[in-house]
Amino acid sequence: MNEVVTSSKRRGLFAWGAWVEASRPRMLTLGLSSGLVPGAIAYVNGVFDGWIMLLETALCTVLLVVSCWADEYGDLEKGVDNDHRLGPIRPLQRGAISTGDMLRACIAGSALAFAIGCALVLYSYWKTPTGWFGALTFVAMGLVAIAATFGYTMGKRPYGYNGLGDVSAYFFFGIVAGLGGYYLYAHTIDWMVLLPMSSVGLLFVSTINLQNLRDFENDRNFGKHTTAVKLGHSNAIIYQYGLVAAAIVCYLLFPILHGMTNPLNYLFVVTLVPLATHLVEFRSATGSSVSPRVLDTLMWPLTRRMGIAALVFSACVCL
Repeated sequence: MNEVVTSSKRRGLFAWGAWVEASRPRMLTLGLSSGLVPGAIAYVNGVFDGWIMLLETALCTVLLVVSCWADEYGDLEKGVDNDHRLGPIRPLQRGAISTGDMLRACIAGSALAFAIGCALVLYSYWKTPTGWFGALTFVAMGLVAIAATFGYTMGKRPYGYNGLGDVSAYFFFGIVAGLGGYYLYAHTIDWMVLLPMSSVGLLFVSTINLQNLRDFENDRNFGKHTTAVKLGHSNAIIYQYGLVAAAIVCYLLFPILHGMTNPLNYLFVVTLVPLATHLVEFRSATGSSVSPRVLDTLMWPLTRRMGIAALVFSACVCL
């Protein structure tokens, strides 16, 4: 067994399958959603730019991947990824990737995210010169976002271990990606973008809550005080219903409050039905006689539905 682990570690950065797994590809719909939705609102308001949407999508995706790597590194470092955890055995835990390579990848990914972010800000302010103070503010926010990817589970006081992981996820992938992403198109704020981007952020948090409910006992026993642990198991279940329901409502409110009258603008409603169906599936998966491990089977359907909803919403409001 030790020979297998040692051999796996020697593969390091060339263990591509393990790296893809560690990147959690089923979560990448979030990066797509965070780039598409602000772009759609920009199109509706006549300020769309394809390069900005491409760079924003790339930035959100890279930050998401780095956060997944950092999360895996921090959880293993603190002993939370162990034999008692109900989720899949992660590549770092089983030795398919070494801790040194994972840390170096996090640093390299952060550098890539910073480069993409700088290119995005430079392009936006070159196209619409409105003063370099704003550009520097975006660069500073980017550095804060990068620091947040590490601070979630790494370091002496990881905020993800103190019930703040959900707040951070919503803040960066909902509010910042929404208001900041739109500002780089228009160089003005449209508060309406917060409605659909709240949907994106809330659905992201709902996927985190699913994982935290699955790992509830292990997290509590090993000192990872997630939002679910802070709330308690019963309240965390209610919290899941609230997250998904609020996301559906926010999507519905945008075209209504924006005054859209074309029926085609509302076709995205059909993609909200599968999101509502998740709540029915979730109820069955949280029965007293059901293993928490079953919650993992809801992850991929939920992230897929989240991506489809964002894609179809973005297309419909642009019609």
